[in-house]
Amino acid sequence: MKINIKTEKPENVKSELLIIGHFEKEKFPHPILDKKLKGRISKAIKEKKFEGEFKQIYSVSSLGLASPEKVLLVGLGKKKDFDIEKLRQVAAFTAKIARDGKIKDFRTALLDFEIKGKSTTDRAQALTEGMLLGLYKFTHYKTDKKEQPHKINEAVILTKDVSNTKKGVKRGEILAEATNYVRDLVNIPACDMTPTVLANEAKKIAKKNGIKIKIFGKKELQKKKMNAILGVSSGSTQEPKLILMETNPKAKKKMAIVGKGITFDSGGLDIKPSSYMLDMKCDMAGAAAVLGTVMVAAKLKLPINVLGVMVASENMTGGAAQKPGDIVTAYNKKTIEIANTDAEGRLVLADAVAYAEEKKPVAIVDIATLTGTSIVVLGYSGAPLISNDEKLKKAIKKAADETHEKVWELPIWEEFREAIKGELADVRNLGKGKGYEAGTITAATFIEAFIKKTPWAHLDIGGVGWFIEDNDYVPKGGTGYGVRLLVNFLENWK
Repeated sequence: MKINIKTEKPENVKSELLIIGHFEKEKFPHPILDKKLKGRISKAIKEKKFEGEFKQIYSVSSLGLASPEKVLLVGLGKKKDFDIEKLRQVAAFTAKIARDGKIKDFRTALLDFEIKGKSTTDRAQALTEGMLLGLYKFTHYKTDKKEQPHKINEAVILTKDVSNTKKGVKRGEILAEATNYVRDLVNIPACDMTPTVLANEAKKIAKKNGIKIKIFGKKELQKKKMNAILGVSSGSTQEPKLILMETNPKAKKKMAIVGKGITFDSGGLDIKPSSYMLDMKCDMAGAAAVLGTVMVAAKLKLPINVLGVMVASENMTGGAAQKPGDIVTAYNKKTIEIANTDAEGRLVLADAVAYAEEKKPVAIVDIATLTGTSIVVLGYSGAPLISNDEKLKKAIKKAADETHEKVWELPIWEEFREAIKGELADVRNLGKGKGYEAGTITAATFIEAFIKKTPWAHLDIGGVGWFIEDNDYVPKGGTGYGVRLLVNFLENWK
């Protein structure tokens, strides 16, 4: 869908559909349009057929009385409660109504409303994000044309501030397109999204956007003795990859973002129940988010050196598969007891963060669909945040608030470090006890054990990287969580 900008007055627009927002208990903002429509809007408000409750809708056909063929009123709720996130939500909501109504083009006046602390650019970005993210559908494997979503050719944003609206639309398009790209990567089944395919995707993105890239295959990983990665991949016929991408290498500050890319997770010999295994193509959502973030960092020319580290592997049950009780020596020479082969994400991240630290970044942020216990902690609403650095935590929380990709901090106490100490090796990949006690925290604490002194933060997206049902502008399946958050974080890091 193409997004354009015009300065037309709502009563004069020629379009199939005009979308107008209205607050509860406020005057209708477009009296001239209402007058042209013979007072039908004000009458509906007076008779309480439409009261402006959030996401309430009321449709008026113009019957030739005004230029737009149809006017869609959408409730914005109470004026004092309206914020940038509600703008994203209502933008997605109304765009989906237009799509489902087979509309080819529409005009939206949702940029009209001021939001405290938010500029026209901010609002235009959120409006664009909401529309493009809300219209996403994954139908790559549908062969029946009837299953394909209706395509809207054009959405026009009505505004008086063209210059700043253009800036916001451009940013919104870049971020939404990257997020939708990440959703595609996560939704593609494991038969078509192997570690090699993910590495090839990274090559395409690097070539198109002038990003420096290096990829280590099995031989390079063996040479570097990245045995934590190699152990996880040993049961698979698919070769593991460590993908390194770098933007703006001449910048003074370097930030490393590290993503888990298990393109399919059977659980290994500690095999998952079949119902839990069905969606495990999504276990590479962290790596996909890193790839999308690096792409946006290059497109926006962020003034920071971004090092994206993506570790891609399968976790399978072949004859050579890693066994419970095995001991492996990681890249940084630490030894690991394999207490459970389904605790594999932290293993591949152990080698990845240790390698990233050698590149001397100011901080390391890893993102991973790491634990099912993250869903027990926060459901599908946000990602647990665990970090060893106050400044880093504060910056990530602020970015989460701005983008509404929510995080919630969990502690690292000394008891959790004790819980991952090994009996026969330095550390174990599952906390002591039954294995699930404080599982999200002990998993993160294991990763921390492979970082010497660099500020580090961990985002567990086990509950937000993949949704089981549609939610506002986030669809069922791959969510693309993390791209907007990480870009905001990188852009504002000082």
